[in-house]
Amino acid sequence: MATVFDGLVESLEKVTLLDHSVQEKLRHCLSPDFGLLEVLHADRTISDSEIADIKKQGSVDGRSTKLLEIIMRRGQVQKLARALLQTKQFHLVAFLASNGVYNAEFEYNWPLSESQLYILSILDNQSEKLAQGLLSQELVKKLVERTAISEAEGNFIESKDSDREKTGAFLEISRRESQKSYFETVNCLRIVDQGYIASLLKKGVSDIIGDILPTDLNDLPLGIHRLIVVKAYIRMLVTSPERHPEKDIFKGLCNVSEWWHKMVTNPSFREGYEYHISGYFNRKLRRATVVSNNRYYLSWRITPKKFIDFMRHARCITDDDTRFIKCQTYDHDKIDELLCVVRDLSIEKYAVYIDCLRRTEQHLYADISELGGVTLKAKSIHVECENLEEIEKTIIERINKIRDKKLGYNLELEAEIDYLRRHDIEILDAIHDRGIIIWFWVHSEDGHDQVHKWRDADEMEPYLTRLFNVIGRWIKPIGREITSDWVIINGFQFNREVINLPMTLYMVTELNIDTSKGPVRGVTALPDKFYILHEKSILIYDGQTPFEPTGEISSAEFGSLTDVGACAKSSRLYAVDEGNACIWKISLDNDNQVEKWVSEITRPFTCSVYGSSGEVAVIQQRAPSSFLDVYATDGKRVRQLQLPKDLHDKEPLHAVETRSGNYDILCESDLVEMTKEGVITRRCKSFPPRDPEPVIKSRHLAIDIGERLYVAERYRILQFDSQLVYEQVMLESPKIWEPTRLHFLEKKKLLMIVHSDGKKVFVYNARPRD
Repeated sequence: MATVFDGLVESLEKVTLLDHSVQEKLRHCLSPDFGLLEVLHADRTISDSEIADIKKQGSVDGRSTKLLEIIMRRGQVQKLARALLQTKQFHLVAFLASNGVYNAEFEYNWPLSESQLYILSILDNQSEKLAQGLLSQELVKKLVERTAISEAEGNFIESKDSDREKTGAFLEISRRESQKSYFETVNCLRIVDQGYIASLLKKGVSDIIGDILPTDLNDLPLGIHRLIVVKAYIRMLVTSPERHPEKDIFKGLCNVSEWWHKMVTNPSFREGYEYHISGYFNRKLRRATVVSNNRYYLSWRITPKKFIDFMRHARCITDDDTRFIKCQTYDHDKIDELLCVVRDLSIEKYAVYIDCLRRTEQHLYADISELGGVTLKAKSIHVECENLEEIEKTIIERINKIRDKKLGYNLELEAEIDYLRRHDIEILDAIHDRGIIIWFWVHSEDGHDQVHKWRDADEMEPYLTRLFNVIGRWIKPIGREITSDWVIINGFQFNREVINLPMTLYMVTELNIDTSKGPVRGVTALPDKFYILHEKSILIYDGQTPFEPTGEISSAEFGSLTDVGACAKSSRLYAVDEGNACIWKISLDNDNQVEKWVSEITRPFTCSVYGSSGEVAVIQQRAPSSFLDVYATDGKRVRQLQLPKDLHDKEPLHAVETRSGNYDILCESDLVEMTKEGVITRRCKSFPPRDPEPVIKSRHLAIDIGERLYVAERYRILQFDSQLVYEQVMLESPKIWEPTRLHFLEKKKLLMIVHSDGKKVFVYNARPRD
């Protein structure tokens, strides 16, 4: 490390004076007591009498000030830098060489920021309470091992008589260390199970306030909202009921007694702010719990490449956070540190974190973060048999294909997976480690309790034996069965609250449409525009509140328009015309030019556009069969899939393309998924206590970025998950009545619904329920 800074020391050869601001910073950051004075004395920079004079000063700041006076008087800045180099105070060498101006090449070799110093000063004010178990011998040992402090500094701390003196010495030393040492201290605190202090050190007060502050409190006086927000954050840190001593510490940190005095004596203060803070805090805490519940699984699965940079560009993490995360050696350590930051994000930034996962094609982990639940790890050890390890690895390879939508299930495997789904449990994936380690995603508290019961009743062994052997016969039989001897599920995994965040719809606006052009037949959107389809024209609305009409697209050739789709990639609209049995192409970047694109189409006269490819999918009912036709952007048919007879009999109505390249096809009374080869891989399912037959008289279909499906069905909007398992009724009468068309705008997470009377378009925001 020293060689990196040798050049910096040489660059100070002609420097004899430092700016006043640099001297002031050095006065608070210089550590003269652990070898620096001795090195300067050996270099004949200071004399014996000067050392004695320096040591007479009663405080570290006093000794630093006296030393700097001598150095500045003699103009020996380079000698000071060389002594700092020998005592491994690299951050101060960088600070001197750059005259106090930070350069990214220094990374964490830099003095602490004002926010970090402020946090340490708060802790210093509470040193009497912090002394109760903070600075254990184990912590000091870890600090020395990880070079957060030197061995001499560790010995100095241990030499103090009382816990309070030890804590004070530790905080004084920490104040003068580099940011690199500061973050190593954070890691050490986590290792010795003092995460409540580590979290406070890591975030800093300004970031705490910025992340947790509700947007509807921005108009409050600074003193009030700062006080309330810090208290709410501290409450989050000490939620665990086992940490009573730490609660007292944080009460002291934030003067909670004063705050409670205001809450009790001032009714307007209490009534006006308590509701907002508690509501916002609870919503934020639920998301923090989701991250904590799934942190181990996510830290080993999320790929940091590009994802960390996306998070930084989206301002979810700071440049300091980014450097600290990237300096970790292993990918799972990088993600683990990142999740520590995510856990403390505001609700708004948490949503951006999920979007960043989706942008890097990590949709499963986005789903877990967005919808909640708990990931559980089970390890199955098997009875010894020939080629056991090879068989286990083959089964693991197939388990990891269960969520692959391109492979169909056999009836046996489907039955075993449905057995889990009835209890709100899904299989995620598996790895090999002297047995099969399989991960489950549990969606509800009942499912969590069920796994606990299975474990206690030794029912996991027979189930996993049955599951693994069914998987062994799937695709291609492996010719040998295995028996689960015992299953290890650590009990601590059940000491967690299952937070479930199901998707729900929140009304954004209700567009009352002028029906002089005829009733509304369809709706679509691009990020900045809404397009409302009438029988003879398309009205254009601004995509921002208050959604005002801005134009119209019409043509004398339009017959009877029935559905519309939009492609952002090519800036086109595709309008289905029942009167002319064709599809019109409207080029938005060419003065809304209208031209006939595909002819001779048949009922049900619906279409969908897949954004990434621009392909248009159209259902065509022709006796005696029905087909799914797919057209490229040039109007040529690139794919035609004949639907099975049972689907033809159920009247196929609409199809959408999924992220995996399959097609979800909606019939009047069914919902299936089909590959591009025409193989049906999934059919919709429902498990008690939900409606056993949710799809009875359907009309239209929409799909969101998480591949959740929304079905317009009679007087309801239904939701299915990405595996076509029925989830819930999103909307029903009297809020909605006979919806006829749906469209989901992925970028803004808006679901647009056309009402049956053709006079209204409802716009809802789809987000997890708080």
